[in-house]
Amino acid sequence: MKKLALFLILWAGITPLLLAQEPQEFRVAIGDTLVWKPFENCNAIGYVIKGPKVISFKHLHWGEKIQVIALKAGKSSIVATCNDNNTEAVANFIVVDPNEVPVVLEKPVKPATLPFTGSYHFNPPTNYFFITINDMGSGFNETYMKHGDDEAYNDGQGVDRFWNVKTGKNWYYRPDAQGWTDDVDWEFEAFGESFPIINSFANEVDKSDLSNYFVGTETLTVGNSVKPTDIECWHFFVDYPDGNVIQYWVDPANGCTLKRQINADPAKVVTVYDLNYTRLYFGPSFKKGLHDTTR
Repeated sequence: MKKLALFLILWAGITPLLLAQEPQEFRVAIGDTLVWKPFENCNAIGYVIKGPKVISFKHLHWGEKIQVIALKAGKSSIVATCNDNNTEAVANFIVVDPNEVPVVLEKPVKPATLPFTGSYHFNPPTNYFFITINDMGSGFNETYMKHGDDEAYNDGQGVDRFWNVKTGKNWYYRPDAQGWTDDVDWEFEAFGESFPIINSFANEVDKSDLSNYFVGTETLTVGNSVKPTDIECWHFFVDYPDGNVIQYWVDPANGCTLKRQINADPAKVVTVYDLNYTRLYFGPSFKKGLHDTTR
């Protein structure tokens, strides 16, 4: 009996790596239904909707599969977790209105350029930041957080991770189970010097003569932990040889891109821009017990 108890204690302390399958994508019309079976063989499956609630679902055959109902136009995802082997599957749903006439947006015309008299330097934040980037096309948010040696990343579609670059400790968040959950040490990729879209203008544009691209200034409103802030950004319009045009809205204070738009596609824009994130309020150190799912 003592050996069995010891085995159970050791087994309970082991958390396997969460394995993810390639995401599936479905395009459906409002009112349509479809059946999704994420795993061939799994006895215990948890389902969570990520992003805007443009779909709903109900369990079929004791949860082995689900019936998905398209409610309204938009994009959303369902994350399925097989608790038998800690495997994750993701289905992305694009819901369209069949009565809506698609709008074909024309590629923007480059306005007259202006002499650029500023001095561009890329000096991105390296610590104590909380930055959220909204993809206006999908509606999903990407969040990057760094507080000392702690870093966290959330893609708004089911990936929610927290790690420490000094100790190598690593966690992922499972709202349908025990919240912050231990993962394999060092199984993460630290942020490094910067990340998209913050570094896009710095990495993509020839800086030899920025007067070729500068079309003026524009004010963007971004949020932080205290209140919204207006930032007067440099606005650059770049014609690329492949026929694409990309516009960049750049923070003059540090050279970071706060908005990036390709042709007439929906832009990606920074919505939370806290560069003085000194008070950490979430993560595994705030977990009160095994089944605490506070986020």
